[in-house]
Amino acid sequence: MRGYRWAILLLALLSAGLLTGASLAILDTADQVTIQCEVLAGTPEAADGVELTLPLSCGNQMFWTTTFPAGRPEEAETDFTSTLSQDPRTKPWAGQPLSVEVADVYYWGGTPDNPHALLDSLIQQAQETTPEGTEATVSFRIRDYFDTWPLRVTSDLPGIQYDLWGNSNLQQLFQDYFAIPVSSDAMFTVTVQGSGASYDTGCIPKLKSYAAPCGDTILFVLTNTASISTRDEAGNYQKIALDGSAIPGGWGLYRYTPGPEDTLGTLETLWSLPEGADILDFWGTEDEADFFLLTREEGQLRLRVFDGEGNLGQTMDLLPFSEEESYMQTYKGDGFLVPMIYGPRAEGYCYHFAVLHKAGGMWQTAFTGDDRKATQLGCGGFTWTDDTYSCLAMAWDGERLAVWDSELRNGSLFHLAVYSRDGLDYLATYQNSVSQASDNSAGPVYYAFTQLFWLETPQVRWAKTGS
Repeated sequence: MRGYRWAILLLALLSAGLLTGASLAILDTADQVTIQCEVLAGTPEAADGVELTLPLSCGNQMFWTTTFPAGRPEEAETDFTSTLSQDPRTKPWAGQPLSVEVADVYYWGGTPDNPHALLDSLIQQAQETTPEGTEATVSFRIRDYFDTWPLRVTSDLPGIQYDLWGNSNLQQLFQDYFAIPVSSDAMFTVTVQGSGASYDTGCIPKLKSYAAPCGDTILFVLTNTASISTRDEAGNYQKIALDGSAIPGGWGLYRYTPGPEDTLGTLETLWSLPEGADILDFWGTEDEADFFLLTREEGQLRLRVFDGEGNLGQTMDLLPFSEEESYMQTYKGDGFLVPMIYGPRAEGYCYHFAVLHKAGGMWQTAFTGDDRKATQLGCGGFTWTDDTYSCLAMAWDGERLAVWDSELRNGSLFHLAVYSRDGLDYLATYQNSVSQASDNSAGPVYYAFTQLFWLETPQVRWAKTGS
């Protein structure tokens, strides 16, 4: 039976043009996946109770799911399946229910018939004022065309319709409520070179929004500071403060309530941001019981917890947070959160993180830590949670945090770290025989069919409660 299955799969690989030395090597070890482990810090006993699951795919036709105890990889068990026809499988993408941003200059002042009418006009003016055969840069004052930044609003709510250039029927509602003035020094430049022209959008603020569903409404925030493409003397993108004085209640937490059919609904400000605070992130729990706002405030990474009505329940300072440091992301686990920042400290550049969990109906900081020791051992940093190929997974047992991650430049190599109040208790790297057989040195990709990619985020869990 095994030989028959191998013969069928060989035919499928041959018909799809995937029969190479790498695919044959993978096939030869398909249901004999082995895991190699190298312990870099601590002992295997420090990882007792951690169980890891690694899902892999090759050519959309071969699929592996390997599960093993972190401290005993020799006990790995693999479920292998294959198919004659390609079976693309990708991780589900959790998008934002609402997005608000400054519209791309290509669509400023456009109409359905000519969405880039203003851009065409500015380029034409620049060309007309430039002597033929010369090169010149012409600047236009944006305030001469717009008093407030034109917004682009998208939503996955039913009934939201988009025109040819991406603007929704919510556009005017949000444009009126969030009237963010264009600064007097904001300039748009067009460079004319012969018969061609290029333009610079460096002055346009990268406004971000973060949103979470709440019943039939959406709670959301807009960032009150935004980066622009213009770089400072150190080569970093500059950040500017946006003027929210015309917004009812100023910067803060907002609610969008969709209206009945053929109406746009309403906007309202539920809570106003204190002076001097910078909004970093916002999200809600899956049960819509708690909503979280992260800010940089008074030298701290500060977390606020709201209910669905916008009532403030908790305020917590998580980590010292200087202007030189950057907020990276928050891992959102089952009943726990791990916000992360990165930047210089006395000990050098490293990640700092806080582990929060809910106990007695209140969110509490269990401990804080950093990746300094892991970095010294070659396994520092964290991959992005919102990346399609992200391999970052965490688990919390009430006392210990298990972090399962991968350096994508080496798709076969993963590492597991276990942190507690005492710091880094365990660190080990893991390699699997399937990835090594594929010679997957370029990392997880879709287009190279004999290379592997991750079907979904690898899983890490505590099989038993830590003592």
